Amino acid sequence: MRLRLLAGLIAAVLASAAVADYPDRPVRFVVGFPPGGSDISLRILTPKLSELWGQPAVVDNRPGAAGNLGADIVAKAAPDGYTVLLCVNSYAINTTVYRNLSWDLLRDFAPVGRYASSPMAVVVNDKVPAKNVAELIAFAKANPGKLNYGSAGSGTAPHLAAELFAIRTGVQMVHVPYKGSAPSVTALIAKEVDLSFGALSAFEAFIKDGRARALAVTTAERFSQLPSVPTLSEAGVPGFDVDIWYGLVVPAKTPAAVIKKISEDLKRVLSDPDTQAKLRQRGLDPAYLNSQQLGELMRRDVARWREVANRIKLTLD
Repeated sequence: MRLRLLAGLIAAVLASAAVADYPDRPVRFVVGFPPGGSDISLRILTPKLSELWGQPAVVDNRPGAAGNLGADIVAKAAPDGYTVLLCVNSYAINTTVYRNLSWDLLRDFAPVGRYASSPMAVVVNDKVPAKNVAELIAFAKANPGKLNYGSAGSGTAPHLAAELFAIRTGVQMVHVPYKGSAPSVTALIAKEVDLSFGALSAFEAFIKDGRARALAVTTAERFSQLPSVPTLSEAGVPGFDVDIWYGLVVPAKTPAAVIKKISEDLKRVLSDPDTQAKLRQRGLDPAYLNSQQLGELMRRDVARWREVANRIKLTLD
């Protein structure tokens, strides 16, 4: 008994010392997507973290396989807090729809914290006569299978958000996947598709100049930068709440004290008004969640998207 107590005490002292010294070398933030996308938000934070830590916070873009390559790198990294994954909500979808993944979001990663979120929007062009969501639903039901919607690709958050909308409202629409957000926006403006679900920030300029019409946002609350656009819940689809979120995760078995340290420093950086302003300029809401709260969000999202994927029989290789 005494030996076990002594061993536990020694382990606690060593863990405490590790946290006190963390970080004592550069911290690598892996992004599973090309530069100029989701990493923009992370690059707003990393200079502040570097300043706080006195160590470089290095962003390492490792694009490939819809972000799965970057996740695989971090899942296999040493669980010491020096390799961190930029985790966006698409990973909660990937873990449910890809058949041959080497990692599982809930098994192989420990949540650190969320730092931002952004609504998606239901956006139409002038091919669609609907001026609000109720009219869109009525038009779709009167013309089953004739409305087509664009997304950033099969298995992406916009794709499954649109399918969730179809399930909740009982409408039939045709999915037209594109290779990324930008081509899907171009397709809507060029009238190749009738409507799109996607990040509001991607459509904002076209909404403001009148070439696209936002019928609703997908979040539970209205977006502060477009306060006149209702939520889907307000517009007749009760309880609809889907956003795009940005957070940090580390390999499973990373010491809890290290996770707490990173999470608290993330919260500290997010409290800076300059950081908040830069995120908002990118169409993002600074929205901190701690490790436990992000873990709950990840579990809810995995369950939700697994149900939607099963309903539409979506699997990807």
